[in-house]
Amino acid sequence: MPGIFQVLPSFHAGGVEQTTLHVANILAEEGVRSFVASAGGALVKKLHPNVIHICLPLNSKNPYVIFSNLKEIKKNILHHSIQIVHARSRAPAWSAYFAAKETHTKFVTTYHGAYSQNFLKKYYNQVMSFGSPVIVASQYMKNHVKEYYPNSECVEIPSGIDTDFFSPNCADQSQIELLKSLWGLDHNSKIILLVGRFTRIKGHQILLKAASLSSFKENVHVVFVGDSQNPDLVEELKKEASSLSIKLHIHTDEKDIRPFFYMAHLVVIPTIKPEAFGRVTVEAMSMNKMVLVNDLGASSEVLNDPDWVFDHNDVNDFMKKIDNALSLDVEQGQKIGQQNRARACSQYNIKNLTKGHIDLYNAIFKAK
Repeated sequence: MPGIFQVLPSFHAGGVEQTTLHVANILAEEGVRSFVASAGGALVKKLHPNVIHICLPLNSKNPYVIFSNLKEIKKNILHHSIQIVHARSRAPAWSAYFAAKETHTKFVTTYHGAYSQNFLKKYYNQVMSFGSPVIVASQYMKNHVKEYYPNSECVEIPSGIDTDFFSPNCADQSQIELLKSLWGLDHNSKIILLVGRFTRIKGHQILLKAASLSSFKENVHVVFVGDSQNPDLVEELKKEASSLSIKLHIHTDEKDIRPFFYMAHLVVIPTIKPEAFGRVTVEAMSMNKMVLVNDLGASSEVLNDPDWVFDHNDVNDFMKKIDNALSLDVEQGQKIGQQNRARACSQYNIKNLTKGHIDLYNAIFKAK
């Protein structure tokens, strides 16, 4: 029976981790021997009982640790008779690449991010182009990889989410009522939501600036939902919102973000770094929401509606698109949300994601 070994740095929440989890579990359900190697994390407990997790310090970029991981991966390839090693991040990919090469094992990568490309970075990043093939989640990422590594063999498999989980009918009503009370909403309130890690690349400050210019400013409540790993930035954002007279609500480390999507009138993606796919975009679409994205990366490709894309260099354009969205009546907003959900369900669901991987793995087995 074939064995497939996915490697990634750690196994906490995130797009890479969620995709790995979905693929590992469906392989196990299909009777394929499925292995995941990482430094561990909260998602390990969500693996199917038949998936074997191997704990290695794959989140380290230390050359000595990378070499040590190489030996451990090689040992596991031989012990478990692995046929495919699938690397999902750069540091573990270097270990996995040489382990696969030394054991004559098929090596596959997923190029998950639009990494910066100075001379040293280009060398470090190139391991992700060594996959045969290189999986990309969007046409944007395919173009990005081909620009820097024109000889790479790219296969597009759009990422996906659980559209049954991210459904407007599945939000916790008690949590929704609690949020209404916490935020002090009235019938005129307009909620703009940004979901993402508290890091400057997610564009929190751009949203605050745009909201401060909005004609709906007096009624706007800006909501940030993310992790708690950057408390200095969180405090900075609170001060900036106060100076701009913006009503800001910050929630960290939420286990279930569906009530926040449910409450939002508008979900925005103002990232200043190109998104390789746009998972939050799809989650919001699946929740029947109006979604506004910028023209960087794959989010606009996923949304596929130029009327809901703003110029990332123009905060006034961002503000105007916010005002256009908030000026729509309930029926108009619901119609747009329904169109977004239909696209998310048809194009970006887990079944398509996992089928794409299984078809690819099967093609590799047949070729071998």
